[in-house]
Amino acid sequence: MTTGVRKLIIFCLLLLSFSKMGWGQLHITTGHNADELLQMLLGTGVEVSNVSGTGILASNGVWQAGKFYNGEDMRLGIDSGVLLTTGSATLAAGPNSMTSVGSGNNGPGDDDLNALLGTTNNKDACVLEFDFVPFYDTLRFRYVLGSDEYNEFLGYSDVFAFFVSGPNPAGGQYIKENIALLPTTTTGSSVVQIGNLNNGAGCPPGGPCKNCEYFVNNCTVPGLPNSIEYDGYSVVLTAVLIVVPCQKYHIKLAIQDKGDDAVDSGVFLEAGSFSSPGVALEPNYTTPGGDPYAVEGCTQANLQITLPFALPDTSWVVFDSITGSATNGVDYNLINDSVMFLPNQLIVTIPIIPIYDAQTEGDENIFIYLSNQVGCAGVNVQRTEIMLHDFIPVNIGSDTSFCEGASITLDAGGEYKTYNWHDGSTGQTWTSPTTSGNFHVTLTVIDSWGCPSSDELQLNIFPRPSGIPIRHN
Repeated sequence: MTTGVRKLIIFCLLLLSFSKMGWGQLHITTGHNADELLQMLLGTGVEVSNVSGTGILASNGVWQAGKFYNGEDMRLGIDSGVLLTTGSATLAAGPNSMTSVGSGNNGPGDDDLNALLGTTNNKDACVLEFDFVPFYDTLRFRYVLGSDEYNEFLGYSDVFAFFVSGPNPAGGQYIKENIALLPTTTTGSSVVQIGNLNNGAGCPPGGPCKNCEYFVNNCTVPGLPNSIEYDGYSVVLTAVLIVVPCQKYHIKLAIQDKGDDAVDSGVFLEAGSFSSPGVALEPNYTTPGGDPYAVEGCTQANLQITLPFALPDTSWVVFDSITGSATNGVDYNLINDSVMFLPNQLIVTIPIIPIYDAQTEGDENIFIYLSNQVGCAGVNVQRTEIMLHDFIPVNIGSDTSFCEGASITLDAGGEYKTYNWHDGSTGQTWTSPTTSGNFHVTLTVIDSWGCPSSDELQLNIFPRPSGIPIRHN
């Protein structure tokens, strides 16, 4: 083996090694301030101000907070976002190789988290907090709690919370309301924390189950090297709070060690998920290939209307306007300007079916407008456009008769993707025989939108009377 070949092999092995390192772990970046972290977290329908953070960079130079990527490949359930930890953000990356990874930074605790624990000698709080104004009546974001305290140190139970203060729509005020809660509980407490969310000690854990339907055991992952460092974590959870639109709120996202524990825990906050969502409108088309058109007589659009959260009573969404170059009830089926939602129903789908009219009109559209009165931003109007396309069926002409010796060529036109004649030929044109006979000519085509059409005609070629020669031109 030559020196050049050996160098090439070594280079390829190194490249493969680096590639596997990139694929096989959570990618975490540090060095971000509080405002940069918040910008990654922000979604739609909120305005923020007065951003601050504590413990993001510990006094010993360890970054307790950072941004993470590649979470879906690590089976985290969240692909990217912000990570707040009780120790070192970078230690969460994995793959899982230690049972008690951590960084004891000897930083101060947080008073609100101390109150949850009922003790004051706690350490290493990492906090991101800010004011926000929601545009709609719901606040929501998604997160995952992970820890290397699983499954050996369940009694230490590092603590985290999402504290919200501001107007309560039911009256009065939210005062540091913790919205980090489980959807249901088997323990009598819905607080999301390690002591209330596990399947007991051991690896694998042996019970007893504490809300373990929301727990993911990560202490042994046979055959699956892609994992985060923490030995356990929650499924993706959603923090939700009903709010008053256009009023100011304050939120504190915080996590800390219990006591002076040096084993790390972290909360993963999904990028773009801190939002105040309104009613969403989204058209989905049945046209083959995913083309964003509903084709007359062939395909349709399904307009999906989604509420931001389920309501206990029957409710209605009313469109401000249905306009466009297409006429409601003429160019497509008549649709109403209001949509009914039954109790606890989140999604209603309206079929929009273009009507075939045998006319070539060009593309037409439908505009559906929906506004939400929000004093903090005026009238927030969203417009959804639905496109309609003409259907042009194939036409090869009418029944034809002539004498043998002559022939005709039928031309289906060049706007179709596929052609299938009765005799198996697949061209745009078909030429008749010159001998006498009766022929049933058929053609099936597929147009550029994936819509089929067919046509047929009867072709009669009569024999010439005897004594009359066939004349060829």
